[in-house]
Amino acid sequence: MTTGELRFRLRCLDKLGFTFRGHESVLDCGCGNGGVARLIRERVRDVVAIDVKRFEAWNDEPGLSFRVADAEQLPFEDATFDVVHSKDSLHHMDSPERALAECCRVLKRDGAALIVEANRYNPLFYPHMTLALGHQHFTRRRFRGLVSAVFPNARFGAFEAHYVPGFDRAFALQHAVEEAFERLRPFRPFLSYNYAVA
Repeated sequence: MTTGELRFRLRCLDKLGFTFRGHESVLDCGCGNGGVARLIRERVRDVVAIDVKRFEAWNDEPGLSFRVADAEQLPFEDATFDVVHSKDSLHHMDSPERALAECCRVLKRDGAALIVEANRYNPLFYPHMTLALGHQHFTRRRFRGLVSAVFPNARFGAFEAHYVPGFDRAFALQHAVEEAFERLRPFRPFLSYNYAVA
């Protein structure tokens, strides 16, 4: 993982404003190559990371296991996990509503759901991810509606974060720009990520 990629992944976790206490059992839905699951593992007791296909980078290690599973039909008992994390996976699912209901089902009663999705109308994501690559990211309104239907007490927010391959030298400038966008009201509807903590 490059320094830029690590910075991006940590920002996406830290911007949620959620404090891990170190004893949690976490389910990471739509984990991809497992990079974020490994970072979460550094903060908690154990992580189960799932995706619909196996990735070559998957290697189980103490406190971290990977398995092929569908978030719309989770193979876990009710109330299994303290935290469920999902970043950029809901928009890939046939039924994001069903996936959110499954996340809720496997959460312990006092558990937390951490959900992050790219903003469909971010000026960088829309031409690249939506038009060119066909990703169907949610509008902020749709994202909040989906999450609120299952987690009515969710706390919502948005943040700016980008990873640009090969751009590993101007992190201070990148950080300053991202923070400025978050503070400037006209830019807020276009911030790159929407999130919910429930």
